Amino acid sequence: MKNTKYIIAGLFIIMGLNGKSQMVDFYSSINYSISVPMGQTADFISNTSFRGVSFEFGRFLTNDLSIGFLISWTVFNEEFPKDTYEFDNNFRLTGKKYHYINAFPLMAAGRYHFMPGSVFRPYAGAGIGAYIINKTTEMGMYSVENKNWHFGIYPEAGFLIELTNETFFNLGARYNYAFKAGGDSHSWLGIQAGVTFIY
Repeated sequence: MKNTKYIIAGLFIIMGLNGKSQMVDFYSSINYSISVPMGQTADFISNTSFRGVSFEFGRFLTNDLSIGFLISWTVFNEEFPKDTYEFDNNFRLTGKKYHYINAFPLMAAGRYHFMPGSVFRPYAGAGIGAYIINKTTEMGMYSVENKNWHFGIYPEAGFLIELTNETFFNLGARYNYAFKAGGDSHSWLGIQAGVTFIY
């Protein structure tokens, strides 16, 4: 967590520097996301998530390089049929079982923008920071919850399409990987679509 705090603090220091040789633009984005679980996440929940949202704010250091801060929320869930299930402590219950994962990435982000100034603007980037992941199993009144902070990274690629001088349609893909904490690592592929404002 200390490393994450230093990364975020450094990001905002850089964002606070004034560019003297060129106009510097800020940006903000809001996106809806669909996420496909992978790895140990898919072992716990195999269903695709249609419940995701992300917010991002940052600035352009040059015409083609931007940095920012991203916060998002993704919910995975799966219902299992009525059966007898055994838990880690050899405790058994009969009934329907429900699995949930609530994932909250808090990330410093950087992007390289190809073809700046054009109507169609591809980009590639990466993020680094913390993933807060709450993993829950429920059966009737019985519930097991495991909440951990994970260090994580993501690569991403996508494009912007200009709608007006300051408004863009955004479509991209992001592979989230949260390193092991509390026994599990987590990963998923997210497809996001939304609106980006550059001002």
